[in-house]
Amino acid sequence: MDLSCIEEEERYAREYREYVTELNGDERGRRAAWRRMGEGSAFYRGEPVAFSYLPRILGSRTRECFQEIAETTYGILTKVIGRYVDDPEYRREFCFDPRVEELVLMPTGYEELLPVARIDFVFNEDEGFKFVEFNTDSSSGMNETRESLASIAVTDPYQRFASRHAVTTDMRRQFEDWIQNFLRMYKSTSEAVDSPRVAIVACLDSPNPHIGELEAYRQLFEEAGCPCSDFDVRQLEFDGEKLVGRKALAGDGDVPIDCIWRFCIVVDLLDHWDEVQPFIEAIRQQKAVMIGGFRTQIVHDKQLFAVLRKPVTQVMLTPEERCFVDRHIPQTVFLDDADLDIDAIKKHRERWVLKPTDWYASINVTVGASCTEEEWSQLIDDCVANDGPSPYIVQEFCAPTKSPVIALYGAEGDFCADPQDFGEIFGVFVHAGEYAGVYLRQGPYDVIGSARAGLVTPVLWVQD
Repeated sequence: MDLSCIEEEERYAREYREYVTELNGDERGRRAAWRRMGEGSAFYRGEPVAFSYLPRILGSRTRECFQEIAETTYGILTKVIGRYVDDPEYRREFCFDPRVEELVLMPTGYEELLPVARIDFVFNEDEGFKFVEFNTDSSSGMNETRESLASIAVTDPYQRFASRHAVTTDMRRQFEDWIQNFLRMYKSTSEAVDSPRVAIVACLDSPNPHIGELEAYRQLFEEAGCPCSDFDVRQLEFDGEKLVGRKALAGDGDVPIDCIWRFCIVVDLLDHWDEVQPFIEAIRQQKAVMIGGFRTQIVHDKQLFAVLRKPVTQVMLTPEERCFVDRHIPQTVFLDDADLDIDAIKKHRERWVLKPTDWYASINVTVGASCTEEEWSQLIDDCVANDGPSPYIVQEFCAPTKSPVIALYGAEGDFCADPQDFGEIFGVFVHAGEYAGVYLRQGPYDVIGSARAGLVTPVLWVQD
């Protein structure tokens, strides 16, 4: 699989940058784009999501590559999920909290093993692409991409480029098509009813949470003929027969629920375990259908990267899949692995990135090269002694390629600043095994994420 075709798209990128340059940096357009972002529904910690004024422009050959990545990875991941569910011996390869194992083994009522996922990878010109993580269920970013695209669409450079090229986006796949996939899976269950009441269920600790992404999908469910509400998972009650949503974040409250889209990740459920028992019990008793069953946690947890390379997993893969894993899954080892040479990890910090197995937003992720020798050594010792809910792994570090951005964070200087080269992570969305679009994040640091000055970058596809 060759992603060198990305280089061919530099011609489009240069053309777009020339339009910006001809407008002396287009301060007016940048201000208009930032203003539009603030009027939208993509926010992080109360502020509009930072984004790049320059889109990433990709072509049809890159789409074919991304589609192949999505479909091949999906095939491997569903084999692992199926094996875990069916084989008690294989479960021993994973280190899950007993509560998580029970959740994972709960039946879903439908056959699809991996309804939705986002497969994240970095591309390096010397090494090809390497996976960073797999996200499931609450794979956010769809709305950020949509809002960033809408923000640059009002500007002159975008209009000039779009008038000269056949430009498309993946927004329909990520929104309307997902609703249809969701309802198709629901209707395959024995509990299905006509016009089910859907609940999008999150775990939001902010006293005034921003629910722009949830609300975008809630409205689409309503348009599809399904009444829908957004709830914090702790606002659900279960009487033994019916799951009821009480205080709604959006939509109607005090309503019975037929079907759930789980937008809360397992680590948050563990943090609020006692408070979420009505929700857990309703799923345990199969009194509500949940799209995004807990079995997807097998994929979401980063320890999967270590398990994929084990012989017990390799034997159930095709020769092509084994080659795929060998080339694209970075070497990954638990810090508490008895065979791990801790001294070598400490000595060669530039080779490694340290991660908790189950967290999000790149929290507690540390690249060894960003630390002093003393800092790295102490961090490793602290994580080895960690007794928290999420154990740590060390993973081979692959530096991402960089591409130009015009970063808009909302600061006054952003509107006239020169382009900068930021590293990038691609996230390929997969809906029930089918490619469904791209989420592109860029940032100035080795770890790319919203908490570290990361940006969402609009993605345009050219079909000339």
